Amino acid sequence: MAFASDIIGVIVGVSLFLWIGVGFRLWSMAKTKSTIREGLTLPMPENTTVSIIVPAHNEERVIDRCATSLRNQSFTAVQIIFVLDRCTDSTLAILQKHAEEDSRICLIENESCPDGWAGKCNAAKVGAQQASGDWLLFTDADTKFDRELVKCAVASAIERGASLLSVLSSLTITKYFEKLVQPIAGTFLVRQFPIDKINREHRSRPFANGQFMLFSRKVYESIGGHDSVKDDLLEDIAIARVVHSSGGRVQMLFAEGMLKCSMYPSFEAFRRGWKRIYIEASSRNVNRLIRSGILAIIVSLLLPAAGVAGILVGDVVSPLLFWVSIASLVAMVVVVGWLYSINSAPVVFAIFAPIGGLVVAILFFESAHMLKNRTPISWGGREYILEPRP
Repeated sequence: MAFASDIIGVIVGVSLFLWIGVGFRLWSMAKTKSTIREGLTLPMPENTTVSIIVPAHNEERVIDRCATSLRNQSFTAVQIIFVLDRCTDSTLAILQKHAEEDSRICLIENESCPDGWAGKCNAAKVGAQQASGDWLLFTDADTKFDRELVKCAVASAIERGASLLSVLSSLTITKYFEKLVQPIAGTFLVRQFPIDKINREHRSRPFANGQFMLFSRKVYESIGGHDSVKDDLLEDIAIARVVHSSGGRVQMLFAEGMLKCSMYPSFEAFRRGWKRIYIEASSRNVNRLIRSGILAIIVSLLLPAAGVAGILVGDVVSPLLFWVSIASLVAMVVVVGWLYSINSAPVVFAIFAPIGGLVVAILFFESAHMLKNRTPISWGGREYILEPRP
């Protein structure tokens, strides 16, 4: 019993310090957080034009909302380009109605993709070739813009001297799997790309969100556009790295409700999407995916279990173990509840965070298995076989 209590004591002690550290990190990030709303008070240069490029593959569920929000921008000098990538649903019919009402809308039907290209990257390139704006804004069909968003983004990009300005969207959290798993899934991605390290002057860590990427035309063309990341299934992070390595400045701002996104209509789509994200974010490294899965199990299952065990054992053999275990569980509940709140999920779902963590661990292990065995990944109506990297 003494040996077991010692082991449990070490684990709950580490757990307590871990959760205190994570809480301090969250507080530090919240304290220095920059939002796109800063652009509301910044001046907008005259004679500036923006081309908005929206790749779309079978987006009838969300495309009307997206098109409406783009048309309603307070900044009106926009060209809105929808690239319909082999659409077989009613996406085209919906957009044709918008195009009839608004001459700023350009519809491009794209039926092919060159070998060696990811479909979304090719669609983005096709749209960029028709763009006439001083600024090129790439966004997704499942987004909804606040009417001041484009103006704020351009003004902020100019003020910050950004080569690439991206916005971290406010995700729509309505479905059970979004409430349960999305906060944990997103946290493990942000762990690799800490938001507060993106905008700093020195030793910044480039990251972008493909739901909103704003480039000056000069920068976009200088890096070779989407040709530079043509085969990447997580083109946003890849192109942020290209901009950074070329000497450009990447900036990330929080949306604070000005950019909303509804990513996945079903749990199966959620699984496919996050496995693709994790594989590419890990640089297609099998061992890195496995390590992340193990970490998810430790944090989500082992640490809470040790806390409960510490309370049961400590109540018998050690008051110190008892109270440290309670403190570790309280710290975990507070921090995880904060994470769920940040991600717009009901805080009560934090109680089920171990389940969400287990799901994320499974996603990591499935991703590693798919990558190792070269199992095709489905995305945007195409299948891709990715080669593992060391």
